[in-house]
Amino acid sequence: MAIVYSDQEIEELIQEHKVLPNDWRNKLLSPKNNRGELVVKGDNGNTFRIITRQNPLRESDFSVILAVFVPPSNRNFRLRRYNGSTNPHTNRIEKEVVYGFHIYFATERYQLRGLKEDSYALSTGRYRALDGALRCLIDDVNCEKPLDLF
Repeated sequence: MAIVYSDQEIEELIQEHKVLPNDWRNKLLSPKNNRGELVVKGDNGNTFRIITRQNPLRESDFSVILAVFVPPSNRNFRLRRYNGSTNPHTNRIEKEVVYGFHIYFATERYQLRGLKEDSYALSTGRYRALDGALRCLIDDVNCEKPLDLF
């Protein structure tokens, strides 16, 4: 069964307050097997996953993803995806190609067309590497970093 979130529901999930644990950097920026993952609870009770992937052979080939767990489906719904610049992307509805670093957004209209929820992307100049993309995601999706004690 397909889960369809409205644009308003997507925005509410994005804006839900999420507190990162103290070890968030190690789990996401020092990934095992070139992948990192962190589970975070939102203030409204939703369970989110932040996932990082880095190609060890190409610095510009990476992804940083925010997904929400959809009970009872056992599925993760990708809300945002911050990608590197190795592959162009085509927004199929608009028939436009996006080159370079880009951010994918979950949208209701792409879901209703039977496409992946995060099939719409926009080009960005806000980051050039995995750590920068992670900083952008944290800033954009209402994540709170723990206080640094140093």
